[in-house]
Amino acid sequence: MIADTLNNTIDKSRQKAVLHTLQYYSLFHYPLTAEEILSNMAVATQLNLLKETLDHLQMTGIVFDHDGYYSLEENVEDLVYKRKQANSLAARKISRAIGVGKFIYLFPFVRFIGISGSLSKGYADNKSDFDFFIVTETNRLWICRTLLHLFKKLTFLAGQQHKFCMNYFVDLQKLEIEEKNCYTAIELASLIPVSGAEVYDQLQRDNDWIKKFLPNEYIGFSKKNDSAANSKNMLKRSLESCIDLLGPAKLNATFMKMTDTKWRKKWARKNYPMQDYDLAFKTTLHISKNHSANHQKRVLTALSKLNSEQ
Repeated sequence: MIADTLNNTIDKSRQKAVLHTLQYYSLFHYPLTAEEILSNMAVATQLNLLKETLDHLQMTGIVFDHDGYYSLEENVEDLVYKRKQANSLAARKISRAIGVGKFIYLFPFVRFIGISGSLSKGYADNKSDFDFFIVTETNRLWICRTLLHLFKKLTFLAGQQHKFCMNYFVDLQKLEIEEKNCYTAIELASLIPVSGAEVYDQLQRDNDWIKKFLPNEYIGFSKKNDSAANSKNMLKRSLESCIDLLGPAKLNATFMKMTDTKWRKKWARKNYPMQDYDLAFKTTLHISKNHSANHQKRVLTALSKLNSEQ
């Protein structure tokens, strides 16, 4: 068992953190470089010490290496080949996703947009969606979301709906993410900002709890596309002013209730486990999450099972 191989000559907490990180990414069959392991591990350390730990774990036959990538899976060479292909495709898709994100930013009450999901980790295949994390103006989230999803219905006509996966919204009043765990920490740290630099900076400050899970400097797949401090254009500003004349607080609450009622009926018909509903489809005035696959629970449950087996 992995736990039995921990050696007193190597810092045990560092070993556990390295193994936990590799276990996390082995769920996705995704090997990591030493620098990426450092970014994603929960113990503060230095790269040279981390490499000593990796050397030790390789000697004990727990960790496997190919071309500077590490994995708990023996077929690491095949995984590295697949990863490089996925990275190459992701780089091309990210460029297109940035363009889509900038377009979404033009909609009323959008204050920040960032690329999330697998693209933000540098992974893509031919079926990969463009996932976006969106911050809206306070008490305008459901107005903003409704407008965006009305537009998304049009994208189905052109078969482009996969480029507009807007599944996580928060507003400026609720920038601190409630679920604090390694999954959400990685999701936040790996966001690729597209537009709304000031809000992005505030999002990072309000979620400084991620340092508990990621104390080392995070190195994402791509941070070259730093968000510009976009000013609202005239049309966006005019539309927001018009909507604000309609009584936005009541309108916002109405859209939230309509959406929640629709979702609950829809997923009840599909026999979705209702004990998971409030996590997968979090619906409040300041938060909208629509994650039917509930990756957070699946990943954390799988990690917990792995740890209990050691």
